[in-house]
Amino acid sequence: MTLLDVLLTEHLVEIFQAAAGRRADLNAVLLPASAVAGDVPLGDRGAVARIDAGSDEVIGVSARELTRDVAGVVDQLVDFQDMVGYDWISPQMDKKVALKDRHYDRLFIYLKGERTVTLTSLGPAVYPLMAFLGKVLEVRSQKVLLRGLEGPVVDLLGNCLRAAVEGPFFADEELDQLFAQDRASLAVLASMWTRMNLAAPDLRRTVEAVALMLVERRRAHPEAWADFVAADPDQVRRAVAEFARVVTGSE
Repeated sequence: MTLLDVLLTEHLVEIFQAAAGRRADLNAVLLPASAVAGDVPLGDRGAVARIDAGSDEVIGVSARELTRDVAGVVDQLVDFQDMVGYDWISPQMDKKVALKDRHYDRLFIYLKGERTVTLTSLGPAVYPLMAFLGKVLEVRSQKVLLRGLEGPVVDLLGNCLRAAVEGPFFADEELDQLFAQDRASLAVLASMWTRMNLAAPDLRRTVEAVALMLVERRRAHPEAWADFVAADPDQVRRAVAEFARVVTGSE
C-alpha cells in the first residue's frame, strides 16, 4: 500500500466506524485488512467497507476503488485515480430538495473522460460513503481541479457568467432556450461556481456554453463587453478549452 492508500484507509475506518456508532440501521460493515487479505479482487487494499445495496448487490469501498459484487462476481466500478467529482440525489441543484425523499441514497460519480457512474439504493450508508468520497476528492481531485486552473482563467470565466446575468447580452427567454437556466439560477452559478462541483457535467456545459455564446454576442454590445469581460475573444476561447481540459481529464 502507498502512503496515500494508508491515509485514505485511516479516513475510511474512522468514517465508517463513526457511522456505525451513530446509526443502528447502517447497512454497511467494516472489514479489517486481515479479513480481506485473501480476497483476490481486493488484493492489498487494506480495510474495506461493504455496503448492502439490496438485490444481492454489495458495494465495496477501499482506499483505491469502489467495486460491485453481485452473486459473488466482483467488478470494479470506480478507480479513484479517475474520479473527479460526485453529486448527491440529482446533478441539478434546483431538483435536489424535491427529490430528496425519493432519492436520498443516490449518488452520481464523475470520472475522467466525461463518464458517470450512478449508484442507487445505498440506504443510510450513503452518508458515510459521501463523507469518504469527500476525503478522496480532497486528497486527489476537487482541489487539484481548481489548482489546475490558473487564476486569470477562473476570473475570466467568472466574468463571463456575471456578464450573462447582469449584462444586456441575453433576454430572459434566451437564457432558458440557450442554457436551460433562468436568470436567478444563473446568478447563483455566477456567484458560486468555483465552490460548486467543477466536474458536474451540467455545470461544465453551462460555463462553456455561456462563455462561447457571449463571444458571439460581443459585437452587439461592445461597451458592455468592455465593462464585464474586457478580454480578447481568443482569450475566452482558450479559457473555455483549458477549463474543459482540466475538468474532463483530457490531454
